[in-house]
Amino acid sequence: MKRKQKTPEDPGRRIISAAAEVFAAKGYDGARIEEIAERAGINKAMLYYHVGDKARLYAAVLVESLDRALGLLRQATAGRASPSEKLQAILDTLAEFGTSNPEFIPIVMREVASGGRHLPEEMSLRLGAVFRIVGDVLSEGVAQGVFRPTDPLLTHVTLVGALMYLRATDTIRKRVAAAAGLPAADQTPAAIARHVGNLFLHGIEAAPAGPPARRAAATRKRTGGSR
Repeated sequence: MKRKQKTPEDPGRRIISAAAEVFAAKGYDGARIEEIAERAGINKAMLYYHVGDKARLYAAVLVESLDRALGLLRQATAGRASPSEKLQAILDTLAEFGTSNPEFIPIVMREVASGGRHLPEEMSLRLGAVFRIVGDVLSEGVAQGVFRPTDPLLTHVTLVGALMYLRATDTIRKRVAAAAGLPAADQTPAAIARHVGNLFLHGIEAAPAGPPARRAAATRKRTGGSR
């Protein structure tokens, strides 16, 4: 029986993958087209033919990543009933995405540090789409009375930023924990997502003692709520 030969991977896919590695390691300014082409196993002329110059290549790396993340987020929230479950599903998805796509976080962190100097417009549009997913869940929670009103964009950036920073500082956190004599914490994406979700959904301040009515009044006073 004749064995089927494997079809070579699409050159465009190889280029995007190689570019992501180089941009993550060296940033936009430090990345060289020659190195990306060599990693992809093609020549520069083929790279320009399939994708374009460095700016177009950088945009393609970011857009491809965000498009995949958007698809995963929509799937994750579609299967959840309550706003709290949807928010936790978003955190779970983003934590796993950052781990399974290790080049994405270093690239984005560099953009944050530079004030988005090389951030393409296509990326801004997709970041807005991610925000709308989170914003809709927050609005749903407020409408149902399970979330108190907060600034949706600030809350979105805080949520996503916490996850990204925790993933980016994984090695440093382990060193700090060892130096401080702390026990090794669960560093899996699921554990980090649960940690962030628990902080945002429940906080770290203990519930005040007393009857339920008094506890509710104390919570309203502390949070500035009016319910």
